[in-house]
Formats: sequence, structure tokens, C-alpha cells
Amino acid sequence: MTTSSFLVSFYFVCGVLIFVFAVMILRHAVRNIVNWATALVLFFAGFGPILGAMGVLLERNPREGTYLFENLVASFDYIWEFFFPALVLFALVHPQRHRLWKYIRNYAFILFLPHIFHLILVIFLFDRFDPDKVINYIAELPISVGVIKNFLQQTSKTVNVFMNLLLKAHTQLFSLVNITYAGFSLLILGRSLKLDITPRVRRQTRVVITGLGLCIFTYSFARVVPIFMGMDLPQELATILINASLIVGGGSIAYVIVRYQFLDMRLIARRGILYVAAAAIFASIYILTIRQITGFFYQFSGARVEILETGFVILFIIAFQPIISRLEDWTEKILIREERNPRLRIRDLSVELLSIIELENIKERIRTTLKEVFGTEEVELVLAQEILSEREKDPEAGRIIKVLSLVGEPIEQVDFLDAMGFTISKGGLLPGRGRRVSSDAIEALPPVIKRFARFKLIVPVMHEYKTVALLLLGHRRAHDRYTAEELALLSMLVTQIAAALSKIDLLKEVVEKKVMEEELNIARAIQLNLLPSAPPVLEHYEVSALSLASKQVGGDYYDYLQRDSLLSVAVADVSGKGVPASLLMASLQASLRSNMDRMEDPVSLVGKLNGSMCETTAPDKFVTLFYGCLNMKKDTFHYTNAGHLFPVVVRDGGMVEVLEYSGLILGVVPTFTYEYRQFKFKPGDTLVVITDGVTEAESGSGELFGEERLYNLLSTLRGRSAFEVKEAIVESVRNFSYPKGASDDLTILVLKRKE
Repeated sequence: MTTSSFLVSFYFVCGVLIFVFAVMILRHAVRNIVNWATALVLFFAGFGPILGAMGVLLERNPREGTYLFENLVASFDYIWEFFFPALVLFALVHPQRHRLWKYIRNYAFILFLPHIFHLILVIFLFDRFDPDKVINYIAELPISVGVIKNFLQQTSKTVNVFMNLLLKAHTQLFSLVNITYAGFSLLILGRSLKLDITPRVRRQTRVVITGLGLCIFTYSFARVVPIFMGMDLPQELATILINASLIVGGGSIAYVIVRYQFLDMRLIARRGILYVAAAAIFASIYILTIRQITGFFYQFSGARVEILETGFVILFIIAFQPIISRLEDWTEKILIREERNPRLRIRDLSVELLSIIELENIKERIRTTLKEVFGTEEVELVLAQEILSEREKDPEAGRIIKVLSLVGEPIEQVDFLDAMGFTISKGGLLPGRGRRVSSDAIEALPPVIKRFARFKLIVPVMHEYKTVALLLLGHRRAHDRYTAEELALLSMLVTQIAAALSKIDLLKEVVEKKVMEEELNIARAIQLNLLPSAPPVLEHYEVSALSLASKQVGGDYYDYLQRDSLLSVAVADVSGKGVPASLLMASLQASLRSNMDRMEDPVSLVGKLNGSMCETTAPDKFVTLFYGCLNMKKDTFHYTNAGHLFPVVVRDGGMVEVLEYSGLILGVVPTFTYEYRQFKFKPGDTLVVITDGVTEAESGSGELFGEERLYNLLSTLRGRSAFEVKEAIVESVRNFSYPKGASDDLTILVLKRKE
């Protein structure tokens, strides 16, 4: 009796604990296939011992009415065998997705089909199909005769024998299917150790493989070995071995959850245990109080109490979740003082980091807090760019960042050196796991490796799958190792460190952008000051011009200068955009104005500008320029063109005349000779000079504004003032390019003789 009571308690406790772990996993990460596979393995591993406890209890305490329940338990006993297909599913997705997974991910249910067939065959066919009943029913039909009846009876006996043999063979040989499933799972898990996985995951996998190996070994002695040895194992011993195999298999996964932070579950294990404890308390309260209340109500009223009990159950469910949340908070405060709680200290530090904008302050705050929380001798935060800057001196610097980016999680000193390829077999450079690396061994390492090897723990700070910094923690004063929960806390902290560093970089970019914008605004103001502030007021002519930069500063330029009866106009387009173009434009403006003694001679003046630009500018920089000088007494306009767009003269009748001469652009050939051109202004004639920002403006569909559209527009502007002509061109270009807008600098100069 003592032995059976112990077995019942042992089976039930182990099964419930394993089952609780399955529920915890699904409760906190229900959409992850790894969590689902792990939970299924634990569910069926826990289900078997629970059924085993019930079976022992019913067998040792037979009473009237328990046989039906015992048969029901025996039927469900086959369900735990789904542990094996769940194990295959687990092996296919952990620690990395196996290449077979991409082919069966949408058909994973296929893994369970043999066991579903087995369950249906055993429960619904062998236990429900009776050949005697079928044969007797046929034999009792009116057409039955003695010969047929004898034949059917013999057939019934044969079918019965066949069915019994089939059931026995299937039940025993199906164990080979389970062994095959388990062996396949171990094969996949064993091969995963050769993959590029982190040291912590490798240790997890080794523990799971060991546990599952013992599970298969024990299960084989219960089901497979007796078949080949021709012996009948006592049912009680077989049950003990099967339950032991399930407890070892499921327990190995539960162990790595607690010991090695498998699936990041250790942080929530305490809450899960509290959740179960609270549920047990609620159940006890229900049994001790509510059942008494409903019994008292039934005793005096005689009415049915199912509705009343249902109402109490609903109330308990509603009250359970808020109370459990408060219990979690109270437990944290009672068991661990807030100022000494590492999790709360790390949480407060994480929040604080987001408000610090200086890198040195972040480093100091991390250093101070982690030294206090973990009792660490030394703490450093090193940026990845600081390490990579040493690549020219030591190539190992780049390899450190590459290796730690692949690891992506806290790595201990020995594992770091192992990952960097500095592990030597017994008696070599490194000692066994759990011991410190000797100072002599560290001194023998390359300089950059040695810098990091003196730290006990290295935590990569990852941002967008890249290592942006390393958090380095030295040896601890109190004890040597960092626990799995502390590693999880550090993993959460480095996420906030990455966010803080990203915020600092973003802030720097914003500040730099702001400074650049301010500088560009100043440059824009200076550039606008280089352009004429207002057109000259003339008796018989009028001038209007504007320049719109596609960026804050541009490379287009226009100018006009008056001396007595002479008026010179210039429009230029500097190659490029932005600040470089604006600087070259300023240089052109200075050169042009310094040569106004040649104002009346466009060819000489432009030739002088070309020579200066060839001497002072880079070969890839050039300028197009249209320059002309108007003699207002003679109404003649002398000009030359250095590669600029052809200007047009709109005659008083609306005819558009294109000035089609163009020489070489400025800044290419210093000895190039430009040609002299002239035309006579008649009353109402208008000269329009533009840059390619007008003709190359694009519509939303990518169509160019073009010269023909410009000419057609100008022909309709007869009688308009110079200002009105300029504004009409600007409005037409804006409407045409809406909503895309101008992609290049746009400059327009209009010179008109009054009618």
C-alpha cells in the first residue's frame, strides 16, 4: 500500500508539473511554432503519468462503479503516445528550422496520422467490433439454413482469432513506430549541434538529447525488448518504465527551462508557479466554502443547485485574473525588497537611458548600476565603431564584431574564446568549463582578443541585426557565474541600450541637419544678395527677372548692369546643384562684374570669363552663359552665347524668333573664340532668356515642358509687360509640373521695349 501510494503521488506530481510547464509556454507565447511544439511534447509527457496515477489508484482501490471509469482511463492511455510525433515536430523546429520543415510546415498534421489511426483502431474498432454478433444476426435471418449457419459460425471463430492476433501484433509492433519517431528526432537534434548556434542553445540541446535518449532507452525496455526476447513483462513494471520514460523526457525540457533559460521561460516560471498556487487556493476555497453553502441551500430548500454552483464558478473565474495580478505585485514586494531587486533596478535603468543624450553619461550610468546590481569588478560599454577602427592594426577586430553578431546574446569568457577559435584540447590554452581562464593564457592571445578575453561576460548590443556596441562585465566579487535569469535581464537591458544609442545617433543627425540647414539658409541669403535687388527703371525699356532654386541654394544666375545708355544682361547655369554650384556661381558673378570695362564687347568679356574659369575650376565643372549688351540710344542688342539655351525674341506681332547661335560652354577650352551677334529692338519686342529648369520641367507622367510649349505660350503674350510675361511662364511651369514640382533650378529674364 505504501509503495502504491508513493507511485500515485510521484506520477501525479511529476505529470502535473510537466503539464503546468506546457500551459505556461502556451500562455506566454502562443503563436510561436517552437513554443507550440515544446508545449505538445510536455503536454503528452505529463498526460501519461497522470493517467498512470489514476490507473494505479483504481487498480489498488476497486469499488463498485469504478470499472467503467477504469476502462475509460485505459482507452485514453493510448493518447500519451502522441508524445513521439510531437517530439519529431519539436526536433524539426528547434534549435533551428530543419530543411524538411519548409516542405511540411503546412502539412505538419501528417506526423500525427499514424497515431491517430492507431488510436481509432484500438478504441473504436477492436473494442467495438464483435464478429459473433454480426454472424449470429445473419444466421437468424429467415433465409438461413443449417449449412450456412455452420459456415458462419466457423467464419466467426476465424475472424475472432484473426482480429485478436491483429490487435496483439498491432499493439506490440506499433511500439517500433514510436521508437522510429524517437530515433529520427534524436538524429535531427544531434545533427543540429553541428549548426551555427549559440553556446547556450548548444548546452540546452545537449541536455534535451540526453534526456530523450534515456527516455527512449527506458521505453524500449517496457515495450520493444520484451517482444524480441519473447517474454511477458508484468503490467505494473511496464507501466513504471513507461511513466519513467515520459517523466525523464519531459523533465529534461523542464530542466533546461529552469536551468538554461530555454524559450526565455525562467523569468515567468515564478509567476506560473504563483498562478498554479493561486488556482489551488481558489479550488480549495470553492470546495471548503461554496460547496457547503450550496449544500446548506439544498438541505433547506430542496431545490436544484446547479444554477447556483454555475454562478459561483463564473464569479470565481472573473475574480481570478485581477487577484492573481495583485498577488504577483505583492509577492515581488514581500519576497524581494524593491531597492535590491535586480529586475526593478534594470527596468529603472532602461527607462533612465532613454532620457540621457550624452554617450559618456550613458556609459557612466550603466557602469555604476551594473556594478551595484551584479557585484561586478568591471563594466564597460564599447561602441562597435571604436573596435572596427582598429582593423588596420589588427584584423581580429572585424572578426570579433562578425562573430558576436552571429551569437547575438550574452556569451561567457570561455565560450567567446571558443567562438573565436582559441580553444585547445586538454592541457592546452583553456581550462574546463566553469573555471577561470588563467592570466598567462590571456596574455598569449592577440591584442584585440586579449582586451575582451579578460571580461567574464560579453553582451552584444544589437540594432537591426547588427552589433552596434558591446557590454562587457568582469568577474564577480561574490560568486563567479552569472545566472540564467541575470543573462535574461542583461538581454533586455541591451535592447534599451541599443535604443538609447540609436536615439543619440538620430539626435546627432538632427543637430547636424539643423546646422546644415542654417548654413544653407545663410548661403541662400548671401546668394540672393548677389542677385540684383530690383530691376533698373528705364525710359523706353523694362526688365524683369527671377531665380528659383530647386534646393536652398542653386547654381542659376542672372544679372543686369546699367551705365549711361548701355544695359548689359546675363543669364548663366552652373553645372550641378546645391552648395558647390552656388560657390561657382558666386565666383562667376565676381568675375563678370570685375570685367565691366568690356561691357560693350560681349565676345571679349565672355572670352575673358572662359579663360578665368579654365584656370580656377575643376575639369568636371562648367557654366553655360548668355551675355548681351543693349544700346538704348540705337536700340541695338549685341550678344554672344556660351553653350546656353537659345534665347527667343517675341516680335510685336507675336512671331517667335529663336537666337540660334551658341559657342562652347565656359571652363573647357581656354582659347576658344566666341562669335559676335546682334539684332535690333523694335517697339513691343520682347527678349526672353531662360535656363533648362523651364524646358525640362516634368509633368506627373514624366512628360517634359519643352521648347515648343514655351514658344506657343510666348506667342500668346503679345502686349504683356515684362513682369507679366515672366509671371505667366512661372505659372505655366508650376501648373504643368504639379504635383511633382520643379526638379532643377529655374531662372527667367525678360527684357522688353515699350510700345
